[in-house]
Amino acid sequence: MEIKIVNAVKSYEGREVLNIPKLEIKNGLIYAVIGLNGSGKSTLLQCIAGIEKLSGGRIEYKENLSYEDCKLDISYMNQKPYLFNETVKKNILIGLKYRKLSKTEIENRFEKYRYYFNMEYLLDKNSRKLSGGEFAKTALLRTAVLEGNLILLDEVTASMDIESTIKAERLIKDMKKEENTIILVTHDLYQARRIADYVIFMDQGKIIEKGLKEEVFNNPQHVYVKNMLII
Repeated sequence: MEIKIVNAVKSYEGREVLNIPKLEIKNGLIYAVIGLNGSGKSTLLQCIAGIEKLSGGRIEYKENLSYEDCKLDISYMNQKPYLFNETVKKNILIGLKYRKLSKTEIENRFEKYRYYFNMEYLLDKNSRKLSGGEFAKTALLRTAVLEGNLILLDEVTASMDIESTIKAERLIKDMKKEENTIILVTHDLYQARRIADYVIFMDQGKIIEKGLKEEVFNNPQHVYVKNMLII
């Protein structure tokens, strides 16, 4: 899904936390949004997902369509996802049931994604008994099975170990293979290097640098980004 963000402003109690004059998101790419805590990364994602409303400006979806026209094509996983007091399998599939897919289609989707993580032994376990990493993997699979055209992911691997993170990154790249657009907020520069096509650096609610991954990482222009990349 392609998106255009124009003169987007978000304020809380008179304090501006987001100010983006123009940003275009192209179809079929993975975008990594990077910045320090409080830089506006999550707010940007929440506004695109329709969780938060802009204070000013607009977000255009799919050639000038509104959010309401596209909301079923948008999948969003936030930093602290909520799981229902159900088994892992039921949590993974619950979004599909709300979308009223047939039992056959639901099962096909489940079979398509179930083996990305070694979770067979967890499928009948209640979500309240999961570790942080297991919780995150369940929530990511729940997002993946929806097969949204626009997939928004906020620090989804933060609580995963290295092995699970690599598997999650493989899943994220495979989600893009369906010609979907993925916007991933991450604090992990190495992760952005591994899986992103395009990177966006934010600071104090503004985009200070953006471009193709190779261009930005190899030749950053903003002094803040240069300092961040000295690792």
